[in-house]
Amino acid sequence: MAHAVTVSPARPGTADLSCVLDRVLVFDDLFSPTQIVLLERWALETPHWMLTNSVYDAQGKARHRIWGASYIQAWRKSGWPGLPPMLLSAVATTFQKLDVMITTPEYVGLNGQSCGQDAARHVDCARDAPDQLSFLIYVGENTDGDLLLFDKDDPQRMIDRIAFRPNRVVAMDGSIPHRACAPSDDKFRMSVIVRGTYECRSFNSSALQQ
Repeated sequence: MAHAVTVSPARPGTADLSCVLDRVLVFDDLFSPTQIVLLERWALETPHWMLTNSVYDAQGKARHRIWGASYIQAWRKSGWPGLPPMLLSAVATTFQKLDVMITTPEYVGLNGQSCGQDAARHVDCARDAPDQLSFLIYVGENTDGDLLLFDKDDPQRMIDRIAFRPNRVVAMDGSIPHRACAPSDDKFRMSVIVRGTYECRSFNSSALQQ
């Protein structure tokens, strides 16, 4: 069955995220200027950055190793309140404005790339999983580093690209093969990543306090 992936700009309050299969929605300026500055400052200053985000192919050959900071163990131990306050605030804002919630995260973390650190093509979940959603929150310096999207049936074929832009949120079907390009200059490209099982619902902020 052929898959026609659609990439479209979207606005909070009007975007329908009830089915993201074969869809990528791009939201700009979701955060206030103050919140995005604080999030970027926290991300740049977090002491948890380390070269631990590694991907290997089926033969065990290293594909890429980029800067990362994972918070999934903190979530598993303490739930949402276990996340650093600035990260929790960004996640809560995203959920509230888009009226969705990742109910069971499979990954929560930061990725960072500098020049020469192109990421490998990958998928976030099983193909066509109906209840899975991936969020990318772009933060960092004003640089480039497009997100490349590939055909599900022919992963070698690029079908679209989304420019890196600070204060941009990408909500997508994580089973679409994708990879993030590194910046072409000496600046730093960062993204907050939250992915897993999700629900569309009237947002209740108390859910993040549990």
